[in-house]
Amino acid sequence: MSYDKHNFSEKLKAELLGVKFQSAQEKRACLSAYVRSSGTVCSEKGAIGFELSPASEEERVYFVSIIRSLYNVEPQTFASVKRGKITLKVLGEKSESILSDLGIIEKDEEGIALRLGINEKQVTDKTRGAYVRGLFLGSGSVTVPKSERTSTTSYHLEFVFANYQTATDLCEILSEAYLMPRLTDRKETYVVYFKTIDEISDLMALMGAAKAVLELSEIAVEKDMNNDMNRKINCEMSNMVKQMDASVKQIRAINRIIETKGLNFLPLGLKLVAEARLKYKKSTLSELAETLNISKSCLNHRLRKIVEIADNL
Repeated sequence: MSYDKHNFSEKLKAELLGVKFQSAQEKRACLSAYVRSSGTVCSEKGAIGFELSPASEEERVYFVSIIRSLYNVEPQTFASVKRGKITLKVLGEKSESILSDLGIIEKDEEGIALRLGINEKQVTDKTRGAYVRGLFLGSGSVTVPKSERTSTTSYHLEFVFANYQTATDLCEILSEAYLMPRLTDRKETYVVYFKTIDEISDLMALMGAAKAVLELSEIAVEKDMNNDMNRKINCEMSNMVKQMDASVKQIRAINRIIETKGLNFLPLGLKLVAEARLKYKKSTLSELAETLNISKSCLNHRLRKIVEIADNL
């Protein structure tokens, strides 16, 4: 799989779907995060379950496989004509216990309630990467700079949650891995995000996306090269403009001298330079100095002297 700057998010998620689980605990953590970030708890005839709306067929197959392997349950599949997506529903005799096992609901003397905070026992050092992977698959996206010189795209990776608790939980989980994201609100949602290439690379490494980390490094090198090229071009353009401005000023000065005193008014060295400047108007200082067989600094000095004489006429 090769990465493309224009759909980096899609390629990253495709790579994450191929990361192998090392244990059932990792599967459980990934599924719990996915349900918490993008799923919906539902009920029917007294039974409590959940629905998922995978963004792709690969994502659907991935989570169906996890549910089968962990709970020996086959999710129901519904096609949404309006939304153009496939919805997975787990609702039946096992669904309540599955939600409880995933830490989404909890039972007490008063009944069943949604658990907004994560189960700390579920997210450990060994399962942290899988949990963050599930959150990203459910609510994450990333953008990277494009190579076009006119692009203003910058590095940005974010998770978007409807629930503030889930957002703050993620910040805490990432801080334990020495990652410090920012948190903000946006149109009744809560966004956890990173803006630097180093932080984004570390996060992708935590999720197990080794290819994405390498690709991001290559993009950074390409961007630096383009920036260097742009700076060089801008510098060259600036120098050309300065040279053109200086040339126009010099030619105007020479013409003023011709109109008022004539070129013979000038000392021989200055006269030769003035005649050459008029003859080779588009030549650079280096080219003009070579034509006159004098140094560039000497040419500069004589041209400044000509302009000074013209200003005093």
